[in-house]
Amino acid sequence: MSIQKKLTIAYFWNLFGKWGVRFIGIGSTLILVRLLDPSAFGLVALATICIGFFETLTDIGINRYLISQTHLNKRAMDTSWTLSLLLKIVLIVILILTSGLLADFMNAPDIQLIIVVVACSGIFSALNNIGLVQFEKALDYKRISALLLTAKLVSTAVMLVFAFWLQNYWALVAGGVCNALVYCTGSYVICSYRPKLNFQIAPGQLSFSSKIMARAILGYSRNKLDTFLVGRLFDNSAVGKYSIGLEFAVLPLAEVITPASTAMFPALAQFKDKKQELFDKTYKYFGLVYGFVMPCIVGIWFVAPQFCEVILGPKWADTAPVMAALTLVMLPYPLTAITNNLFDYLNKTQLSLFSDTIGIALLLIAFWTLTFKDIAEFAWVRGGGAFLAFFSIVCFAHLTIGLSLKKMGSVLLLPVVSASIMWGVLEYGYHFDELTLVALLGNIVIGATAYGIALCVLLPLCALFDSTWQFWWQKAQSLFTMLKQRIGVKHA
Repeated sequence: MSIQKKLTIAYFWNLFGKWGVRFIGIGSTLILVRLLDPSAFGLVALATICIGFFETLTDIGINRYLISQTHLNKRAMDTSWTLSLLLKIVLIVILILTSGLLADFMNAPDIQLIIVVVACSGIFSALNNIGLVQFEKALDYKRISALLLTAKLVSTAVMLVFAFWLQNYWALVAGGVCNALVYCTGSYVICSYRPKLNFQIAPGQLSFSSKIMARAILGYSRNKLDTFLVGRLFDNSAVGKYSIGLEFAVLPLAEVITPASTAMFPALAQFKDKKQELFDKTYKYFGLVYGFVMPCIVGIWFVAPQFCEVILGPKWADTAPVMAALTLVMLPYPLTAITNNLFDYLNKTQLSLFSDTIGIALLLIAFWTLTFKDIAEFAWVRGGGAFLAFFSIVCFAHLTIGLSLKKMGSVLLLPVVSASIMWGVLEYGYHFDELTLVALLGNIVIGATAYGIALCVLLPLCALFDSTWQFWWQKAQSLFTMLKQRIGVKHA
């Protein structure tokens, strides 16, 4: 089987798993926002920030290290599993001992017990079967996706039962604990590999892991710093609204782009010694990613008021400006993931720290120099920072590994122009103003149609002067020809 076909199959299985999990998650969230107050989501978000930060200290890039190796061997897998297990046990003890201090620091006494409970459940993730990495390296995401879906289904059922019963934040905690337990158990059911303690560290593993850990800490800090700052500036209800607004603002990124990025790393690892070919495939992926991201930014920004009022409910109506502003966060995130892959392929992992560092720096500068009257203002500043971070990362990658600015501009031109036409149609053409489900769906259809038509008109033009869009134009033609043939066969 060709690498292109394996990559396509891996992507769709990974996408199926991620979409399935998120579809269930979105459904449960839409029920929970009706049952629970925003403050409940705020408390769990603050507790998660504390726990997540310490968990990044145990993120030593086990799977990434093993996948990057030419051949997997039992010693490396067992050593990686052992290191992860020991680090996470230490983490659990630290979290339990410092739970009171963390709760005081976050100005939220209620999160102390949440931290203790969730920390103890971390033993399940520590014991996950390292053998699953064999499936990832082989681009076999079918069984992993099935496991993810099973864990999500069971944990969602438990969470909803607790939500109807208790109607407080413990429903969210119970769901998370159950998910970790089911996934850990299932990892040994679907994979026959049985890890054992092994302290013989492979040469180079600690060096690689230390760089990955540093990147994980910075990445997590950048991703959660804004929520932490909202907690320092506003109350728990504001934190809850900001968290939910962010979750739905970046939904397309989390559900489509992230699964693709996961499958891309092992697939393109074989080209790490062929820089030109590696960059060529990366530009093609850039075009595909931002061809999807740009219309999502415009669309979510436009329908945010209708979505919050109709889908989330009246008590979440003031989340709309937050959600609209945070759509800009989708700009730098896929760029960071893709450039981090390039840095890893080219043995320059330490350079990947820049992306997160610039994001953190911009947030802290804004926090220290500006004042915010509400979370909407903070969200718009956060979105502006994401916009600046995007261009900073592109320039940095150009200076360090030779990412072509001209090529990036050419690749981004088509989705940017098409999305601009989409915005013009929605803003100055016809759109529905009513706060109803029909109006929401109508605007989505209008926006998607406008973008699709613009893309169809401009794609063959861009293909004339850019090889990346020439590649995707050929793919589109092949798809159209195949569909035409199948329709012809059915009519015959």
